[in-house]
Amino acid sequence: MSESAALPIPGPVPAPTGVLVDAPPHVPSSGPAPARGPLAPRPAVRLWARRVTKVLLGCLLGYGVLWAASAGGMLAVSAWARHDNAGSGGSKVAGINHFLAVDPHVWRGSAPSAAGYRELADRGIRTVVDLRAEDLSPAELALPEQAGLHAVRLPVRDGQTPTEQQVDAFLKVVKTSDGPVFVHCGAGVGRTGSMTAAYLVRTGQADSRQAALRILAVGPPSIEQVYYALNVSRDDTDQPPLLVQGVSRLMDAPRRIMASL
Repeated sequence: MSESAALPIPGPVPAPTGVLVDAPPHVPSSGPAPARGPLAPRPAVRLWARRVTKVLLGCLLGYGVLWAASAGGMLAVSAWARHDNAGSGGSKVAGINHFLAVDPHVWRGSAPSAAGYRELADRGIRTVVDLRAEDLSPAELALPEQAGLHAVRLPVRDGQTPTEQQVDAFLKVVKTSDGPVFVHCGAGVGRTGSMTAAYLVRTGQADSRQAALRILAVGPPSIEQVYYALNVSRDDTDQPPLLVQGVSRLMDAPRRIMASL
C-alpha cells in the first residue's frame, strides 16, 4: 500500500443495544413556580352540604310553624277564658300587675316593686310567697322585710310547675300565716297560676277545669302549666310527664330567651 494513500476517517460509533445513555441534567427555571388555586370541593361533599342545609332549614321552618300555632292557640284560649270569666284577669295597683283575690286568705299578682310591697302592707297582707327561681340581688330580697312583710321563697323555674312538696309547703304557709298571703312569680301568670290552681283544688274550692280556666283568664301560661292545672286533684299534685314537659319547654323557649335578655 502506498504511503500517500489517504487513511479512512472513522464515523460515529453507535451505542450498543440496551445501554442507557445519560440525559443532560435538568436546569430549573429561574422564574417563580405557578401558584395553585384552591382545591374545588368534591361533588360528594357538595351534595352532603346541600342536604344538611335543606334539613336544617326544614327543621327551622317546621319549628316556626309549630311555635306560631302553639302561641296563637294559647293566646286565643286565654282571651276566651278572660271573656268568659269577666273580672278574673286581675287589676293593676301600685307596683303590682294582675292583682287578684284567690280567696279570702290568698291574693296573687306579679312581682311587686318597692311601692307594691308597701301597698300590700297597707292592704293587710302579712306574708309574701315568692315563686321566682331567678337570681335576685340582696336589695330585691330585702324589699318585703322593709315593708314589714314576712317573706317565704318557693323557687319554681319560669314556665314550669311546683312540686308536690312545694304545694304542701304553700298550704302550710297559708294555714300558719297571721294574715292574708300574697303569692307571686315574675309576671304573675304561669307559676303563680299553677300554685293557686293546686291550692284551690287541694282545698276543695274548685275542680281542675275551673282552676285551669282561672289560670288562662289571667294570661297565657305554658303548655305544661295548663296540663298541670287540668290534671291536679286533691290527692295528686304531681308534675306533668316528661314528654309534656319537653314539648312545653321547646315551644316556650323563645319567650324564656326574650325574658332573660
